[in-house]
Amino acid sequence: MSEKKVRLMIIISSGLFLLLDQLLKGAAKNLWTKNHLASYIFGWHPYYNSGIAFGLPVANSYTVAVSIILITGMLALTIFAWGKNNIFILLGWVFLAGGAISNLIDRIAYGYVIDYFFIFTGYINIADIMIASGLLILLFCVGKK
Repeated sequence: MSEKKVRLMIIISSGLFLLLDQLLKGAAKNLWTKNHLASYIFGWHPYYNSGIAFGLPVANSYTVAVSIILITGMLALTIFAWGKNNIFILLGWVFLAGGAISNLIDRIAYGYVIDYFFIFTGYINIADIMIASGLLILLFCVGKK
């Protein structure tokens, strides 16, 4: 498969994850009326996170403004990474930006982020997983140099 097709597949997969995250957030907000616990450490249930990571309290207007600035930077770095040889750097930036955009959509639409997976003692969503995965990929790429 050509490198151009791989790059396009990365962009499309990030968009599909963003779409899946938004669909699950809609289901969590509108359809899930009770806890669904598979075990005492895993399940799904809507949690409305008005703070930032780990529920730290920060005003929504500040979070939206900072998110827009950071996402703009991530998209610029994604465009820069497009022309580079390391496909993993592109993957990292695209996943970071996709997850951040999905959570930003919630903050603008609702004033909070909808988390829905319960793991151990906290709640996360696919956007959070995309952000963490993108960051880990980028850290791994930087560590390899």
